Amino acid sequence: MRLIFINEIGLDYKHQRQYEFIFSEMDEIDVDEWFTIPAASTSISKSPDVEYISLVGLLKDTDLELELIQNSDYFGVIDAVHGIISLGWEKFDYDAADSRISFKFGEKLESVERKLDQRGYKLIKTEI
Repeated sequence: MRLIFINEIGLDYKHQRQYEFIFSEMDEIDVDEWFTIPAASTSISKSPDVEYISLVGLLKDTDLELELIQNSDYFGVIDAVHGIISLGWEKFDYDAADSRISFKFGEKLESVERKLDQRGYKLIKTEI
């Protein structure tokens, strides 16, 4: 199972962040909107079609703030697919004691969970 998209859900009532980590078992994924550059220039949802999705991991009640390719003013999602940039990465903080984490397109579920686990976060997984 490999990571294919991170969708920002937004802030909850406690002003904590929520994200969907979307995983697939398929090797070929074709989403026309992923070729739009920059990614932030379109209002069309860039989430993959349900046919590509095998599992969704919900990360909720978190203070982890991620920069996401879907909001990029410079890159398209296709750049993350090609490994030019990550799907999501932690904002830079000079005062942070921990190293920054990032999540790449095609990264295995186990790797994503391990990175989140090291920070005390858990994905709530739902198979599709």
